[in-house]
Amino acid sequence: MQNAAAHTVSHDVYRHRNPSQSAYSRCVQDHFEQMEATWPERYEQRYGFWRAYVLDVIYRYLDCGDLHCGFARVRCDQCGHEYLLAFSCKRRHFCPSCHQKPVVAFSERLVGQVL
Repeated sequence: MQNAAAHTVSHDVYRHRNPSQSAYSRCVQDHFEQMEATWPERYEQRYGFWRAYVLDVIYRYLDCGDLHCGFARVRCDQCGHEYLLAFSCKRRHFCPSCHQKPVVAFSERLVGQVL
């Protein structure tokens, strides 16, 4: 019985995030096209020309965490619990969720190996 208790898993461990509902994501959705259209006249002289990779970063960010854009099915072999894990954009410094993962990994490595 003790072994069974060790494999008891709370199904509340993973909470699907919904990045499209964040204020940051809504701001990008609502204003990106306007920024792109006005970039040459308003920002180009100060910040340089519009770089093509910006579109890739933005579109991948907007798809980040969306189950419609791809997912993996995760299943626990012990209890059989399953959930869908949406693919991420892996865009550091722009996507808050994807940026947080390497920051945490770096800090763990820093504490464990350096400090």
